[in-house]
Amino acid sequence: MRQFPKRKNRGENEIEYGRALEIDSKEALERFLQFFDSPAGSEREGSELPPRLKAIELENFKGVGERIRIELAPVTLLFGANSAGKSTILQAMQYVREILERRNANPDRTLYGGDFVDLGGFRNLVHQRDLSRRISIKLELELNRASLPDLVPEPWEEWQAGQTFDEQGIWDFHNLVQETRDRTETVSIQLEVGWSDVKQAAVVVGYEAGANGEWLARITASEDGRDVAIRLNKDNPIFLRYTIVEDLYALGDLDGWVDRGDIEDAPASKKAFFATDFLRSASPEDPTEVTDSSEQFDGDDEPENSMAYSVLGTMLYNVREAGMESPGQGLRQWLTGFDSALPHLGQLLAIPGSSKGGAANIYITREFTAFLSSMVVGPAMVIRDQLRKLRYLGPIRNVPQRGFEAALTPDEARWADGTAAWESLLTGEASLVDQVSEWMAHKDKLATGYELERRAFKEVDVGMLNWLLRAADPDAGVRSDPKLLRKLADTPEKLRLDLIEADTGMRVQPRDVGIGISQVLPVVVAALEPSASLVAIEQPELHIHPAVQVGLGDLLIKGSKENGISFLIETHSEHLILRLLRRIRETSEGELPPGIAGVSPEDINVLYVERSDAEQVVIHPIAIDESGKFVGRWPRGFFPERMYEALPKEIRARVDAKRRGDE
Repeated sequence: MRQFPKRKNRGENEIEYGRALEIDSKEALERFLQFFDSPAGSEREGSELPPRLKAIELENFKGVGERIRIELAPVTLLFGANSAGKSTILQAMQYVREILERRNANPDRTLYGGDFVDLGGFRNLVHQRDLSRRISIKLELELNRASLPDLVPEPWEEWQAGQTFDEQGIWDFHNLVQETRDRTETVSIQLEVGWSDVKQAAVVVGYEAGANGEWLARITASEDGRDVAIRLNKDNPIFLRYTIVEDLYALGDLDGWVDRGDIEDAPASKKAFFATDFLRSASPEDPTEVTDSSEQFDGDDEPENSMAYSVLGTMLYNVREAGMESPGQGLRQWLTGFDSALPHLGQLLAIPGSSKGGAANIYITREFTAFLSSMVVGPAMVIRDQLRKLRYLGPIRNVPQRGFEAALTPDEARWADGTAAWESLLTGEASLVDQVSEWMAHKDKLATGYELERRAFKEVDVGMLNWLLRAADPDAGVRSDPKLLRKLADTPEKLRLDLIEADTGMRVQPRDVGIGISQVLPVVVAALEPSASLVAIEQPELHIHPAVQVGLGDLLIKGSKENGISFLIETHSEHLILRLLRRIRETSEGELPPGIAGVSPEDINVLYVERSDAEQVVIHPIAIDESGKFVGRWPRGFFPERMYEALPKEIRARVDAKRRGDE
């Protein structure tokens, strides 16, 4: 007997099934070839890269009223005047993290910012502080080498396979749900948060999970969070397949068991068939002939004049036949235990099992529960995990005290003032210290004039020190003292960071040098320490010379290209962007200096943020071409202050008059 189907190990080392391939018909060969035409059967683009947040959409959040979408590149730069709304994107990510991590839709302090960040709660976050509005935030993620979490029910004993007479049916269903899930390349979640007058609290009233650019499941809740319903999108790309007649006829009529409105909501041009749709439109003489009333699927990767059908219907047919009770209107029977629209992360949906019994029926309903839970809850889990790896570095970084020691308990909030950067240098790998030192000192990098060194030492009392000095003198005649030697060996080792002047070799402490060094060093650590997925930095150029600001551009390129880190940078530095533009031009012309990774316009996203006359946050993307030049004009010119200051006095007067409207 073949081995009973097991789940794949969803880690990096995937365990393949030990099942022989059997092709006994033309139809079976067609299925096999179609599998290799799908994303699941081919090497997925970007599969060697870590997962990456690719976009965020905001509506009714802070200064954002109407919905806006912000694409996130490996390096995203936010320019604009003070209080224009540049921090809005970062605060939205912190808000989503609080909701997913602590189910807190009304936060003030955050996991990222600690005492450094105060969101002020829902009243302060909702646009114009209007409690009748609902905040909407959507995040999109490229999975790349990651995958959706495998939410597994209680263990299934392999011996139970022998209790069924339909082993082939189990294999078919198992392979169907696995192949469907493996088609997922991108995921998204959208949270809708409103104020509940009943609870006097903010409540997640809407949750949407998406896959491959389309919504897959939408959960809605009443204001008090008690009445929760879900809809599924049978036309999501992961469910669509080419028409195979025997599969279409295998489907029964689901009407009466599930409400069709709970599993579809797509434009007509993208609508896929269920079996019943196909059968109603097929010619009685030839069931393979579809009448003109049928619709054609117009996806980019499908053969011309092909028709798509949704395998969601096949799955639902199987679980119905396995004895699963009707989920009722709004699929409410599957949402037991919900107190809002937000699923409980890491938990299976409460989908009832088979009422018929039997190993095959139990397995199919369990497998469907795990599959649907992974597709509905999984996107929030992988995005939460990415937000856990977000590193926030605020605009004012702390200068360590003399004799600074790392805290015993890690706290991500200490990144906000830069303290965690110094702790990483004390407790992290020696290679990190070497990299940071090179970037700080090398003439082709930041060239700050300071190297960095980590030293280990032990504190001993004066009596032991005097004994060690005498013992080191061969003429002193001091005998060995085992107790003192044991005490010295048991004395704990401590670590200290020193800055070393490159010219003189003098060791100094951070408080002995200019403020710029202590401000830029945490930026360097954040870019080189590879455990983060997204690093958000406010004003990395603060207190540092323009020549150092230029070098930050190369630092961001290294962090994104070699460590897979995405950067979200709020900045006023023209020197930083000029270096990035230069590297784009040098890449296209093949003139990059040795050791610098190539960079394209797609790697850099420049956004100009301003407030409209109606006090709405407006974000202008500034495109870049292959020559490293901006395409189009900046809303207010590219750093016009520099040109203004260089104008003769009489021309400045005319410019001022024009600004006042005198001319």
